[in-house]
Amino acid sequence: MKYTKPHFPYEDQVGLLMRRGLNCPDRDLALGWLRRIGYYRLSAYFIPFKDHATDDFRPGASLDQIIDLYKFDSDLRRLVLEALDSIEINVRAVITYHMAQELGVFGYADPANFAMAFNHGDLMRILRREEGRSTEAFIGHYRAKYTSETELPVWMATELISFGALSKMYEHLRKGLRKRIAGEFHLPQSVLVSWLHSLTAVRNICAHHNRFWNRELAVKPELPMAWKTSGIKNERCYVIALIIQTLLRDVLPDSQWNEQLKALLNAYSPADLRAMQFPADWQTRPPWI
Repeated sequence: MKYTKPHFPYEDQVGLLMRRGLNCPDRDLALGWLRRIGYYRLSAYFIPFKDHATDDFRPGASLDQIIDLYKFDSDLRRLVLEALDSIEINVRAVITYHMAQELGVFGYADPANFAMAFNHGDLMRILRREEGRSTEAFIGHYRAKYTSETELPVWMATELISFGALSKMYEHLRKGLRKRIAGEFHLPQSVLVSWLHSLTAVRNICAHHNRFWNRELAVKPELPMAWKTSGIKNERCYVIALIIQTLLRDVLPDSQWNEQLKALLNAYSPADLRAMQFPADWQTRPPWI
C-alpha cells in the first residue's frame, strides 16, 4: 500500500478537527497548540475522545479536554523522571559497591565474572566509546596519573555507561552477587533484574516526551507474588508507579513522591485511572498509605 496522506497547513488541520466533531471555540488558540506541539504528537491524546467505529470525535469532545490530558501526561512524565533519577543514582551506587567489594576494582573487565551468555566484549566496547567521548574531568585526571592502567576503576566505569547497559551488566553477574545486590532492595534478584529493564524502557519513553499515561508497557516487569495475588497487573502505568514508590521507600525515605502523584491524579479529571490500571481504591492500599 502506498502512503497518500498529504501535508495540511495549520489552518486546514484545525478545519479537519472541527469537521470530525471536535469543539474548538477559540480557533487562534487551537492554531497555537498545533504550532507548539504538532498535529501528530497531539493526535496521541485524541483516542479517549473518539468514536473508533467512525474515527470522529464523540459528542461534547473539546480541544480543551485534549490539551488537559496532554498537560497531565507531561506532568506525569516529569514526576516519573524525577523519581527515576533518584532510583538510578542509588542503583548505580549499590551495584558498584558490591562489584568492587566482591570482584575487585577492575573485576568488571574479566568476562569470567559474568554469565556465559553475556556479551562482555560489547560492554567493553561501550565503555571505551563512552570514555572516548566523555568530557568528565575525572577521566582526564585518571588517565594522566595512572598511565600503566588499561581499564578504569569500576566506580568510574559504572558512571559512564547508560542505565540500560548497567541493568544488562547486573543481569549477567554471578547469581550470588546478583542476590546480594537485590537484597539491598529487599527483592528477589529476578524481580530486580526485571524492574531495572522495565524502568529503563519507561525512562526512554518519558525522556523522549512520548505518551505514557495509558501506554501498554513494551517491557513488562515481573511481579512479586504478593502483587500477583492482590490482582496487580503489569501492563500499564500503575505497576510502574508501584515499583517507583516501593523502591523510593528505601532509596529516599523522606520522599513526598507518593503525595505528589496523588495530587496530580486528583487534579486531572480527564485521566482515566482504569486506562492506567490503577485500582479504584489505590490511595488506601500499601505502599500509598
